[in-house]
Amino acid sequence: MRFDSTFFRSESASKLRSLGRRLFRTVFVTLALVVLWLLVYSHFIFGDGTLLYKDVGVDSINIYYPRYVLVSDYIRDEGIPSWSFRVGMGQNIFSSLSALLITPVVWLAKGAIARALVYQHLLYVMLSGLFFARFLASRGLAFASCVLGALLLSFSAYMCMGSCWYFHANEVVCFTFLLFAAEQAASRGRWVYLAPAVTIVGFLGAFHLYLAALFLCFYVPVRLIERFSWQPLPILRTSALLAAAALLGVGLGAILSVNSFYGLMNSPRGAGPSSLVGQLSSKPIFGLESSLHYMTVVLRPFGSDLMGTGNDFRGWQNHLEAPMTYCGLLSLVIFPQIFVGSTLRHRILYGLFFGLVLLATLFPWFRYLFWAFQGDYYRTLSLFAVFGIITLGMTAFSRYLEGGRLNLWVLGGTIFLLIGILYFPRREFQSLINPSLRIAATAFLLSYTILLSVGQLVKRPQIIAWIIVALAAIEIVYFDQITVANRPTVTKTELDQRTGYNDETVDAVRDINARDKSFFRIRKTWGSGPGMLESLNDAMVFGYYGTSSYSSFNNLNYIKFLIAVGAMSESDLATDTRWSYGLMEYPLLSTFACEKYVLTNNPIPFETADYYEFDKRYGNKYLFRNQLFLPFGLSFGYYITEDMFMQLPKWAKPPALLHATVLSERDAAAELGPSRLTMDDIKYQVIETSLPDIAAKRRSTALNIRSFRQTRIDGTIQLNQRSVLVLQTPFDPGWHAFQDGRVAQVLKADFGLLGVVLNAGEHAVELRYRPPFLYAGAAVSFVSLLIFAASLWWWPRIRLPQ
Repeated sequence: MRFDSTFFRSESASKLRSLGRRLFRTVFVTLALVVLWLLVYSHFIFGDGTLLYKDVGVDSINIYYPRYVLVSDYIRDEGIPSWSFRVGMGQNIFSSLSALLITPVVWLAKGAIARALVYQHLLYVMLSGLFFARFLASRGLAFASCVLGALLLSFSAYMCMGSCWYFHANEVVCFTFLLFAAEQAASRGRWVYLAPAVTIVGFLGAFHLYLAALFLCFYVPVRLIERFSWQPLPILRTSALLAAAALLGVGLGAILSVNSFYGLMNSPRGAGPSSLVGQLSSKPIFGLESSLHYMTVVLRPFGSDLMGTGNDFRGWQNHLEAPMTYCGLLSLVIFPQIFVGSTLRHRILYGLFFGLVLLATLFPWFRYLFWAFQGDYYRTLSLFAVFGIITLGMTAFSRYLEGGRLNLWVLGGTIFLLIGILYFPRREFQSLINPSLRIAATAFLLSYTILLSVGQLVKRPQIIAWIIVALAAIEIVYFDQITVANRPTVTKTELDQRTGYNDETVDAVRDINARDKSFFRIRKTWGSGPGMLESLNDAMVFGYYGTSSYSSFNNLNYIKFLIAVGAMSESDLATDTRWSYGLMEYPLLSTFACEKYVLTNNPIPFETADYYEFDKRYGNKYLFRNQLFLPFGLSFGYYITEDMFMQLPKWAKPPALLHATVLSERDAAAELGPSRLTMDDIKYQVIETSLPDIAAKRRSTALNIRSFRQTRIDGTIQLNQRSVLVLQTPFDPGWHAFQDGRVAQVLKADFGLLGVVLNAGEHAVELRYRPPFLYAGAAVSFVSLLIFAASLWWWPRIRLPQ
């Protein structure tokens, strides 16, 4: 009995010591991350800067910040993000629900978001660093290697670029958690982390589930072979079980990912006119890139800014689109040592990783393949490469710490090659390099080489290792401060001044909303965003309805409408479908789309134009009212077909929309009720009817809105004949219509707008929006949750190969 008691006390003490050691190491890593964050981002914490970049990182101002403000306002005014009229002419934003989980600044009032961005980045730095440290510890690496690996990843180029492309920082956190979860599953059989890790990656978007699948298909089998040698059947069995756990994670997040996938496929890039699949897949498989591309690939691992910072970047593409492979110069020095002292099996696996990265770098077709032929960039491919480089580098560093000998010949050859690259005697090559950063990189490379050699010669690798960690921290601070701080940003002072997103638009929109409670759109002729490119998402920030939108995934029906009416050229759809000016430059189309007010910094065109009256001046900005204003919801007793509409000259298309709705041949053949006009009829009406007369006619039979919310609209209407009610917002199957409480037919009108078929007479009309596949996705998530809970109860671990 005494023996048993002593044994249990000893076991409890051992567990406490282990817990205490883990807690100490967690606190140590956290403090190290916070200290470096304070040093790298000191300008944004203690100074006047914000993480809103005016240079090539202007997406922080023009995409991310407006979206954060939109979600912040939405959850306060409406609740769960769903449909928003502040995005283009209206769009489903249900996928923004994930922002509530992975982008905490949206919980703040919009006035606090800009200043809080740097603290959100601290959260990302800490989470990615802690997950990566735990990942390295799970692989059995020494503590110093875990600390250094956490620092190198959390302050890598990819994470630093996440200072302005915030989505990149989201990716680092989510994929690092996935990496940790995959390691726990593959080395310990603890699959419980894998399912939620896949779910969280799915919050980034449906496409990222595809990237997660690629990542797991490579990492899990390779890790099993690395750890348990080549055992085909046990490895296939284990991989299949982990694939099932990952699939369960997809199911857990189905409530969001199904809708995200639908939005992706119904965007210009998914299945629309700007998809690059045909163009990129037809490229030669072993075709080459430009010489500038390869020079950029070679130099970027030495520092994100070696070839210039921000707008001064001299490499391939731009500062943000070029390969983001800088993850500490020590990684370059020690990475080749992974092949020293390893078994043949391990060398083959490490060579496979290196070969895949080299293949995607040398031959762009394989990079396109990685992106499913949807883009010509690096981005997440760079992140996966960084994972591998740091992991293998820290594995070699851990061996060194534990007394493993470095191959000094390999070390000497490595440093000779690295410095040879920096000083390669070709004028075109050297013209790309910043001389002062080249000197700094050389100094750090030589320092690491000397320290590693000295540590081995004096047989004090542990002491030298911590000196190297300190030196790497100095390197990170030196290089990363250039990346994040040596660029123009919005200042905290500017946030309080009458400039940027705090200009006179604030007063104008406030005054308009105070006196006018109807639905209307505002045309704003300038972008308030203070960045180098014009902002097209001002409506999200200022809280009004417009028609422009800057997004990689605009609503496909919105784009189809703009193309059909001539408001978007088909000559450069890859650009125009993302940077959409909407109806900003088309007054009559803008009038059709409920334009009631115009805010402009150039009053002359509106002072001389018909139907615009001056309202008020705000500093050097002017407010005009459109006297031809048309309400939301116009009814039409006549229609023309899409083919007929496309035969009209460009000048006749806008007025034609005021006389008749445009239906597809299929809907026209269904004899919905409205009468059909001939080409002569529509031409006569367009020419002979004055704009004031047709505007008055449209207003007389328009929807009289009694209650308006983003996802529910109630009103009444009086019709003399069966008609199509055209709502000036993009068609989406999530919209449901009711006439006097009964379901009314919803269809696509005017190539991409929302139409509702109504009978003659006086009716109460109700429109409700529910994200497509919401219930189906919720059901899949619920069932997956039940399966997850049951599986966790019965099989908390899986059996691994022996």
